[in-house]
Amino acid sequence: MSIVEGQQQSGYLARILKIEPGEWQRLAIAFIYFFLLLTGYFMLRPISGAIAAADAQNLQWLYTATFATMLVLVPLFGYLVSNFKRRYFLPGIYLFFISNLLVFAWLFKDGMPDIWTQRVYYIWLSVFNLFVVSIFWSFMADIFRAEQARRLFGTIAAGGSLGAVFGPLITSSVADTIGSGGLMFAGAGMLFAATFAAIWLGRHTESRGRTARAESIIGGSIWEGALKVFNSKYLIFICLLMLAHNLTATFLYNGLVFLVSEQISEAGSARTIFFSDLNLAVNLIAFVLQFVLTSRIIVWLGMPKTMVLMPFLLAAGMVVLGSSMTLVLFASVQVAQRSMNYGLIGPLKEMLFTVVDRATKYKSKNFIDTVVYRGSDVAASWIFKGLTVLGLSLSQIAMLFIPIMGVWAVISWNLGKMYEQRASERS
Repeated sequence: MSIVEGQQQSGYLARILKIEPGEWQRLAIAFIYFFLLLTGYFMLRPISGAIAAADAQNLQWLYTATFATMLVLVPLFGYLVSNFKRRYFLPGIYLFFISNLLVFAWLFKDGMPDIWTQRVYYIWLSVFNLFVVSIFWSFMADIFRAEQARRLFGTIAAGGSLGAVFGPLITSSVADTIGSGGLMFAGAGMLFAATFAAIWLGRHTESRGRTARAESIIGGSIWEGALKVFNSKYLIFICLLMLAHNLTATFLYNGLVFLVSEQISEAGSARTIFFSDLNLAVNLIAFVLQFVLTSRIIVWLGMPKTMVLMPFLLAAGMVVLGSSMTLVLFASVQVAQRSMNYGLIGPLKEMLFTVVDRATKYKSKNFIDTVVYRGSDVAASWIFKGLTVLGLSLSQIAMLFIPIMGVWAVISWNLGKMYEQRASERS
């Protein structure tokens, strides 16, 4: 291929992805960083799914324990952000979680350990996922402007989805051979590589004239993030958006876990492979959305209209589940929900934080992504448990969620309007 042909193809790709001059290298590093991060996570997630299916009657307690763990860790995170530079606290947090994972790899080396060790791992992975992904997007919101985020966050998210495709593929291929302990060790290797990518991106950002921001300590109180949330209408609406989404997502996850526990044998790796294949389908669809459609949909429709797409589409899915209930159908609706979450709502939610100050990007965002997120999960799991105790079937519960979709749509519309106003004020 000639240099001219290569430049032409690069130009075509830049037009497709809406990349402007000077953005290629930062975008490529961020893409690789998120790819490695989610490859590692999605190698580990099917183990968690198998644990949940084996302990389906206690999911609400696992959610509650995860929430309690978040309450302990968030002030510690606030202390790190307040007192250390980004170049130190970001890789330090990743290395802490990697060391934890190596301990789990040893505990799981001979197969599934006792039930309490499995539960600790489930809680740990839930905490790990929320923290490291939240920190990643805080970093992205810190180094990309709002206008850049609308064009580039979909592509960056596609890197994560590509990793989330490779992770389940690896798990499905080698789970029977290397076992859970081997998967955890391999996942730790991916996360170590992601840590180096984070350091690389930080140094590149500094070399591009952003040294003052990268080197500055954010300062403030360890509780500042939480206080900002409760004093901001904008951040409260983001919390409400998360609550509406998590009520729906938790119902779909818990319902699927119950169906899997009833219909798929616990013997061997059947459940691990089922959840791995489900993750693969989700992330293939999400990758196509992120890489090709997300930025275009936002440009065509604007933030308010784009944000109401998901609740409208999921309302249709709930109507379908209300009339028919099978494992395949239920799994299909969950695939649709998670695909849209990763492919559309996820990038949109992260864009919302590009129009706030730096302390909010790290502290308040982390509080929302961990305590508020898991707190809404806890509420949703206990609501689900209560409805099943009352004798409602999964089909009946699905019909109850249709009004929630309407509330979600109203929240999304207003939040999109507030974002556009803030973005225009900062431009």
